[in-house]
Amino acid sequence: MISDGELAALDQKGFIPGPGEGEGAFLERVREAGQVVDELPREHWAYAKELLRGLYGFEPGSLAAGYSNRGLAWWHGAACWIDERGVAQLQMREGFRKGSYLGLYERGEVLAHEAAHAARAAFEEPEAEEFFAYATSGKRWRRILGPIVKRPWEMWIWIGAMVSGLFSGWGLLGCCGVAGVAFGRLIRGHLRLRRASNFLLKVIGDESQVRGALFRMTDKEIRLLGRGEWPEGDESLRWRLIRFAYITNAKGAGHGPKDRY
Repeated sequence: MISDGELAALDQKGFIPGPGEGEGAFLERVREAGQVVDELPREHWAYAKELLRGLYGFEPGSLAAGYSNRGLAWWHGAACWIDERGVAQLQMREGFRKGSYLGLYERGEVLAHEAAHAARAAFEEPEAEEFFAYATSGKRWRRILGPIVKRPWEMWIWIGAMVSGLFSGWGLLGCCGVAGVAFGRLIRGHLRLRRASNFLLKVIGDESQVRGALFRMTDKEIRLLGRGEWPEGDESLRWRLIRFAYITNAKGAGHGPKDRY
């Protein structure tokens, strides 16, 4: 059996057990990830690793990334691809080789954003996923508005609603309706994370641990915390990690900006 210390060491490299993931499957995923080659120069990772260490308590280890435009939608500057083994690989647009893309997106922040998705490769928890990823942005407006789209296909709904709004009153009404639903969901998501964070702080008593613990929880667990209820957890590998590294021992998550949630 993997020890708590070994589990915490892997966690600090960005290998987080997913909900229901057993020890054998987890260790196999870690082994498979170690076989994938990272094509990015080490210095390209420097800012992203520092940022993620402060926000979520890990630095990407054995995470492959490369520069290519192939297969990216026009609105995507980068993507995190997760294969059937649960192994993540990052794809960055060629424009990021020089450090930024279109003068709007910095390479380090985008790498951190996608690496946050990669660390949660074994999770299927869409409610909080983009909030965690966009918390890596240095721009407050992007941290607030970025999570408005949770899934790639939702972009087509936005585009369709906006186009139809240009040609008819009903289309405009539909566009406003889509925007209202999206902004309502966005506000609820921010409030839920803020309330969960405040409640968890009362339990843990250490601000440096709260964000790291939330990052390793499911949507259901975050909803419970947002209502002021403590999720009992279980005997899974993931909850062993949460208890050992983020609750019982108040260490390891690092100190990040206090206004991310």
